[in-house]
Amino acid sequence: MKQKKNGIFLIAVLAIIIIASAVLLSLGQKPLFPEKLGDMELKLHREGEVAVREIQNSHSAKDNVSPDQAHVAQYRNSAGNRATVSITAADTEKKATEKVDNMTRGMGVGGMFSIPEVLKIDGLKIYYTEGGGGYHYYYSKNNLVIWIAISNQDRIYRSELIDEAVKSIGG
Repeated sequence: MKQKKNGIFLIAVLAIIIIASAVLLSLGQKPLFPEKLGDMELKLHREGEVAVREIQNSHSAKDNVSPDQAHVAQYRNSAGNRATVSITAADTEKKATEKVDNMTRGMGVGGMFSIPEVLKIDGLKIYYTEGGGGYHYYYSKNNLVIWIAISNQDRIYRSELIDEAVKSIGG
């Protein structure tokens, strides 16, 4: 009887440890997309095949994108401001940088985007371009390639938003 009580106690303690570990782990992991970006709220998050199609339809991607490595988020506010954030993962940080370099080489050459400007934010090289009715920022962070399209034409608004995005998107 005592051995049965010890077994039940041991199982209960292990269950508590597992639950506590899972809660602590989930608290320690930063989400890929924040719930708010500036004055906008996250309205939609797509991943997998749907995100791959959306990313590939938005430009002629030279690099293949795997479904488990593709995410698209849409942010909006009541004033009509919108931002779309596309994230793809590369195998390594170096490959992510190469993907950004490939995109940059294709910009402004008879396409729909202006020649990119280079900005430095939080130690990262951020590319800025205009086209397709929007204002676009793209960069690599760790092994991620991040593209942010913003609808608002106010440069100060976009600057504040992109500063926040660089710090909060993608961990």
